[in-house]
Amino acid sequence: MRDISDAADLMTTAREALLRDLLPALSGERRYAALMIANGMAIAAREHRLGTDASRNEAARLRNLLALFPRDAAESSGDPPTGDVPALRKVICAAIRAGRFDAHESAVGSALAHTAADWVAISNPKALRT
Repeated sequence: MRDISDAADLMTTAREALLRDLLPALSGERRYAALMIANGMAIAAREHRLGTDASRNEAARLRNLLALFPRDAAESSGDPPTGDVPALRKVICAAIRAGRFDAHESAVGSALAHTAADWVAISNPKALRT
């Protein structure tokens, strides 16, 4: 059992205080700035809670896509990155541009849609509620 709040809990509490105690006293540009700060705090709290899983799941999906096709001699300069999401993204982008996934469009689309949904759940979860 933990008695100490984590960063997401602290960010959520601070955001609630900003909205409840400070925002009503603000108007105009200061009110807009406070709302932007509150939005940023909510995103930071969600990223703290969900970001590690979103990144890990994205890496797994990208590795699964890479497993769909064999690597040729031009790509054999080393193993594909395992957990480095930016490096995996670069490899996947190059493979898509080269047409390596043309026969696997639905798999690529599904993987990318799930990844996008994971990140949108952090940055703008209301957009997923349609």
